[in-house]
Amino acid sequence: MSDIRIHPLDTRIPPLVVLLLHLILSWGLVQLFGVVELSETIRLCGAFLLSFVGVGVALAGVIAFRRHKTSVDPVHISKASTLVTSGIYRITRNPMYVGFLCLLLAFNWYLAAPVGTLAALSFIGYITRFQIKPEERFLLNSYGQAYRDFLATTRRWL
Repeated sequence: MSDIRIHPLDTRIPPLVVLLLHLILSWGLVQLFGVVELSETIRLCGAFLLSFVGVGVALAGVIAFRRHKTSVDPVHISKASTLVTSGIYRITRNPMYVGFLCLLLAFNWYLAAPVGTLAALSFIGYITRFQIKPEERFLLNSYGQAYRDFLATTRRWL
């Protein structure tokens, strides 16, 4: 099987590390641009809700992979042995990344930092370009028409 990495960064940086770097970016943006006035109750409730959804969606993705006995290793995607299209994967092709995005948004909500949306957009762009697209090339090469059918019925993010 040919290498799915077209760019040197393709699937090199684990998505959890990408999330952590974007959390730091969000914090840095807050230091530069400040926050909006928002009550602590609203900040905590919003952050909790987004975190709860994020963890739930990401865990649903991990559990589905485990049930199908396939790898969740995002750096070595060739370890994947099964195309998972059931459960949460009927809603999104990338629940783990959607979950990470929710956690990043929760952090920005807690900080009351609308400027953190820039970090969220950067996260989406990076993960799409350097993680999701290489994964899609691998899955298309590995599963052919079954993956094309999945692409036609399930969105990349939401």
